[in-house]
Amino acid sequence: MIFAAVYGFLLLFVIVLIFVVFLTIIYFSKNKVLAELIICGFILFFTINFFYIWFPIKENTELKIANYLLITEYNGAVPEVSFSLGDKGYLKKLNKIKDNWIGYIYDFDEAISKFLDAEKIGKEKIEYNKNSGYFIINSQNQLFHLTEEQVKEKLKVKKLNLKNPEKIIRKYGEKKEKSTFYKIIDDYFIPFSDKGIGIIRL
Repeated sequence: MIFAAVYGFLLLFVIVLIFVVFLTIIYFSKNKVLAELIICGFILFFTINFFYIWFPIKENTELKIANYLLITEYNGAVPEVSFSLGDKGYLKKLNKIKDNWIGYIYDFDEAISKFLDAEKIGKEKIEYNKNSGYFIINSQNQLFHLTEEQVKEKLKVKKLNLKNPEKIIRKYGEKKEKSTFYKIIDDYFIPFSDKGIGIIRL
């Protein structure tokens, strides 16, 4: 329920903040009727744009990085979203600097607590960790298992500004599907949906 809670809290915070600001404006306004009409119009405009920009119905779910395919994986049972870079591992952060894709792949211990089966040990841990850490992928090189400082040095930058892979996939990716937000709505908040019955599925 992590994503559902975050989205719900964010929306509630924005609504409460707007409500408080507008009540203050109405209270101090001389022409209260006009102020109320303007505020209602603004609320309608803001609400439409807020959901359109922050919660698009469909969003890109795949991103081609060299010969690897970065895939968005949604687990409706949690709910949780993970991003796997082919057979290299699960991504935590990603960005594009000029023609270079840079990112961070969870190490085995991080991934096992989030996405992997706890029984995977020994050889699998060694193999997985060969690609963990920071990476650089471009048309000429594919470098894995780097440190943050090594990446900065190779790219000659001071900051990497890595972001949630979801944001990068939205911007550069393809294969549009129903967004995570609306999948959560379908799974947990829609009464009598095919995934559960009631306002919130437990």
